[in-house]
Amino acid sequence: MKLKQVLAIQEILNKRRIPVDMAEKWVYYSESRDEWVDIMELDVIHAIRILRNHVGKDEYYWDINEDSKSLQEIT
Repeated sequence: MKLKQVLAIQEILNKRRIPVDMAEKWVYYSESRDEWVDIMELDVIHAIRILRNHVGKDEYYWDINEDSKSLQEIT
């Protein structure tokens, strides 16, 4: 399912319009395709993988294996 389909479903379920900035065209560069891709045309799984890849580059992360849920610095 594509992100634009998810937003359309959410709009119906929530009985609220999606914010107007969601209609703007946002693109990211796909290294595997060697081209710019509209993020609303991405499959949900692919979008999550892209997000995880970019979040994983942050300086900090949540260690979900620890009971304390402490913020740990990546070394």
